[in-house]
Amino acid sequence: MIKLSGEEAVAKATKECGIDHLFYVTGGMTRMFPVIEKTGMNMVLCRNEKAAANMADGFSRITNKPSMCYAQHGAASAILASMLYEPMYAHSPVVALTGSVPTKTKDQWSYQECYEMPYFESTCKFSADVVDVARLAEYIRIAAQIAVSGCPGPTHISMHNDMASAVAEMPEIYGDRKFFKIPPFRTRAEPESIMEAAKLLINSENPVMVCGTGVHLSEAYDEVRKLAELLTIPIATNVFGKGCFPEEHPLSLGVTGDYGSEVTNDFVRQADLVFFVATRAGRQMTEDFTAPEPGASKIIHLDIDPVVIGRNYKADVALVGDAKSTLRDLLKLLKRMCKKRSSRGKKLAEVSHAMKKYENIISPMLESEAIPIKPQRIMREVSKALGPNDIVVSDTGQMICWSTRLLKLKEVGKVYIPCSGTLGSSFALAMGVSFGARKNQRVLNLIGDGGITYNLSELETILRYNDDHVPFVALINNNSCFSQTRPHNEDWSKKTAPHMSYSDLGQLDFAKIAESFGCYGLKVEKPSEIGEAIQNAFDSGKPAVVDVTSEKREYAPLGMIRRSQEETMKKFGVVSY
Repeated sequence: MIKLSGEEAVAKATKECGIDHLFYVTGGMTRMFPVIEKTGMNMVLCRNEKAAANMADGFSRITNKPSMCYAQHGAASAILASMLYEPMYAHSPVVALTGSVPTKTKDQWSYQECYEMPYFESTCKFSADVVDVARLAEYIRIAAQIAVSGCPGPTHISMHNDMASAVAEMPEIYGDRKFFKIPPFRTRAEPESIMEAAKLLINSENPVMVCGTGVHLSEAYDEVRKLAELLTIPIATNVFGKGCFPEEHPLSLGVTGDYGSEVTNDFVRQADLVFFVATRAGRQMTEDFTAPEPGASKIIHLDIDPVVIGRNYKADVALVGDAKSTLRDLLKLLKRMCKKRSSRGKKLAEVSHAMKKYENIISPMLESEAIPIKPQRIMREVSKALGPNDIVVSDTGQMICWSTRLLKLKEVGKVYIPCSGTLGSSFALAMGVSFGARKNQRVLNLIGDGGITYNLSELETILRYNDDHVPFVALINNNSCFSQTRPHNEDWSKKTAPHMSYSDLGQLDFAKIAESFGCYGLKVEKPSEIGEAIQNAFDSGKPAVVDVTSEKREYAPLGMIRRSQEETMKKFGVVSY
């Protein structure tokens, strides 16, 4: 047994559990922060609790390591909890620490008193209200281990404000290095199930693999590629799986689902076997369960979380295990079973023809010289400007629609990180990524003018820690509106876009705003200037903003509504893709 204060227990426990970054907003247990910092913790003081959660999420996503975020009691905890939706959906191992009023003063209407625990029920894998300081370190260790285990996700520990200075005897504090990174253990599917999957794959005439988040978490990149090449299986990914397979590979189909392209979804619909790899196969990722339709094709479903198997699609073969280890076992078996399998040259030609046809359709928009700039052209210029190690972090809304479809990645790995659906969260998410990225990497945030204002104050944060992160640039698709909702009320009979009070915003110059923070800012109004602006921003030595004036009336096709939308647009001679 050892005798420590609560703040000393937190400091020692986080270090023993391999947590080396804390993103926080000061308040509550402020005397705890210097004690934690002395252990070597990298402390990042944020401007708001949402950003603290987003930055921790970004750091954990790029590193596969647990990180920590902190908010004080009351409304601050509620704000932090709401943003933990992002790492929950993205399977990111964030450990949230919050304060609460002292146990001795509970229910006496203390300042900012509320019961915080319910906030975390739907956004965390595990949440505990610790009332005994002697068990505080134990609970932090539990939270860190749960965060990285199985299907990863955020966890939460509530400690009461009087615990920081309270002293108690407690067991020797320790951590297990196996839980310092995802995955701590590589579980494998049963050999019998792997054999069944192998037989289905060999006997299938028209298989497709759909890969998701877990391929990144497991780092199963080689295994996915080798399996695709062994059996000539086209590879589609969902939004979160983008980047797990070479996008220039002849078997690459692109992204499926609501934000994916028609050609990709159609390939999945036509498959006689769909192999879901490390994805939940949810409604959005399968375009409302039409790609594929339940029952239309055989299903192999591989996932580390058994509760997702059979949720939306009846699995002919269920493989429960780590993606990398299970695919390795499957590959070994397949190589013995199909040594003399004939080449599927016809399938390669089919994929190539379909993708070239798609490229020909979208090419005019990608090369458009129109002013205001078309977002499709922005994606083309970003693709050209990216270096081999650069990381793109995309916001939701129209930006995720354009980037998943049109952005061309140069590398395989965690080089494309989308936010999980919370508008504006990608700005701070990208900042967190920049703290965890390798020294030879750069981070480019793609975000709209509607999203950037949610966390715009964090420009001061990223500048304050300018020596602690890799180069960071935010490119803003500035069309002065919330463009995701705008097309539902568009009147294409009018030659110019009419003002819509429920979606249109005022015009802001974000380059000047960035400069007022002390950052680097550039305003771009011509398509030919985008690439140079991105390069100058990265070379500036400061966090930077590239503000691109874009076409308000250019809407990304979205989900099943795209067909009726396109028919309406065609009546008035409007072409968009």
